[in-house]
Amino acid sequence: MAVTEEARTKLYTCAFCPNICRPSYPAQDPVQIESQTPSALCLLTIAVLKKQLPHDDATNSVLSRRAAAIASRGHCVYGMDIPALLDDVLAATEA
Repeated sequence: MAVTEEARTKLYTCAFCPNICRPSYPAQDPVQIESQTPSALCLLTIAVLKKQLPHDDATNSVLSRRAAAIASRGHCVYGMDIPALLDDVLAATEA
């Protein structure tokens, strides 16, 4: 299954968003790590789609750190569900 243009647009929108959803991350949780923000995860996923980064176990390990992305559900000003988007896109790249 191919990644749709709509999914790619959502990835780019999130990747270059200034993390407006960041206040939704619990301050006491260890999710305040830049590489785990929804924007960073989307940027990494774009790199996988462009074959600039291998879709291997190491990449999957990084992309599985989704506490911040899960915390952002319902707080995205664009109404996107980033964890679901990442799941769909990465599943399509494995097919």
